[in-house]
Amino acid sequence: MNITQNGLESSMASAGLYLLQEELAVNLILHNECVYLYLIFILWVQAAESGNIDDFNRLFTAEPKRLSIRDSKGRAAAHQAAARNKLNILQFIANHNGDLNITDHQGNSPLHVAVEHDSLEAIDFLLQQKSVNANILNEKKQTVVHLATEMNKVKVLDVMKNYKEKILVNLGGEHGRTALHLAAIYDNDECARILITDFKACPRKPCNNGYYPIHEAAKNASSRTMGVFLKWAEDRGCTREEMISFYDSEGNVPLHSAVHSGDFKAVELCLKSGAKISTQQYDLSTPVHLACAQGALDIVKLMFSLQPEEKHTCLMSCDVQKMTPLHCAAMFDRHEIVQYLIKEGADVNPLDKEKRSPLLLAGSRGGWKTVLTLIRLKANIHLKDANDRNVLHLVVMNGGRLTEFAEEVIQAQSQQALQELLNEKDNMGCSPLHYASREGHIKSLENLIRLGAVINLKNNNNESPLHFAAR
Repeated sequence: MNITQNGLESSMASAGLYLLQEELAVNLILHNECVYLYLIFILWVQAAESGNIDDFNRLFTAEPKRLSIRDSKGRAAAHQAAARNKLNILQFIANHNGDLNITDHQGNSPLHVAVEHDSLEAIDFLLQQKSVNANILNEKKQTVVHLATEMNKVKVLDVMKNYKEKILVNLGGEHGRTALHLAAIYDNDECARILITDFKACPRKPCNNGYYPIHEAAKNASSRTMGVFLKWAEDRGCTREEMISFYDSEGNVPLHSAVHSGDFKAVELCLKSGAKISTQQYDLSTPVHLACAQGALDIVKLMFSLQPEEKHTCLMSCDVQKMTPLHCAAMFDRHEIVQYLIKEGADVNPLDKEKRSPLLLAGSRGGWKTVLTLIRLKANIHLKDANDRNVLHLVVMNGGRLTEFAEEVIQAQSQQALQELLNEKDNMGCSPLHYASREGHIKSLENLIRLGAVINLKNNNNESPLHFAAR
């Protein structure tokens, strides 16, 4: 029994060893095959890159499917040949019905790669092929003309213009931007000139956001490209002033776009090209409104200095909310601009659609520097908004600095003026003390009472500030 059992165990061990050896042998064969295939792939790529047509032909004959084999970036032999300007390899691929539109992992065709590497002969060859699509959008939504323009490849565009009938020059890429938009963004003026002159690109095609190339040029201070656009307009009998006043889908002219970008040079460029600072967009705001809201004092001064005849019109102009530039500055607590605008002649007490003066608007938005500035500049502190609230109501409701406010009013105007504000009621019958009590602003309560506010004044519901405090 023991002898039989030992023999059985010995046989099983031998069989197990044999199976293990067989598995190792198979793995070794497979490993060697992978190594072999990898080496063949390296030779294939090297043949494509070097233009060694003999090796390329031999490897193709051994396995014709190699034309579609890709590397780790998804690039095939056509990409490698295009990058290195190897026309003989590209011709071989074309002769053997290879795909010259094959794309890599980033969506780039061989033509994209040729543009990227300045392979001018390869570009010329590929564009000659009827099968080649020059309008493939890669993952970045760029055709080859987008790519060439963004990278400022003037020589590439010089080659491509010979095949302009194959290229959709006005095709929108990312955000619907055409190649001309990209030329404007990067100030690639020579590219813009070629696109307009040779490709007949249209400067009046908007992107998905409604911007035209000239607006992009304005936003990015692309002065050279702006000059190209203006010359294009003049050549067609359109004045510079007409071109620089061209509206986008939101009613912005290039000057609005330039101000919105906050770029001093861009604004200066538009102004010197004939843009008017009084031009209103669809909401009736002017570039001055925008600059004041942004706090761009240097841009406001630039606009007034270059167009002094437009200054008064701009200071008095109102948007759809009946806000003047002074309102816009006050709303965002741009106290330095507020001071400058009033010095230049702005009305200190205009009312917007909600009957708010700049002082009331600043108070409602917590713009304390502007509130104090306007009080010093003799703004009318007795004006009331659509809810019959005076500036003290708004200061209290928004947690303002009552001590500073009271001191400024007394110093700039009078003690009597302050006293009149303390107990005025709004359309709910509430005094500033009511709101301080309702919001639990203890410090404000103390200050208002110290200044002389009446603590038992009743509102429309017959409630005094004490009721709010008790509640």
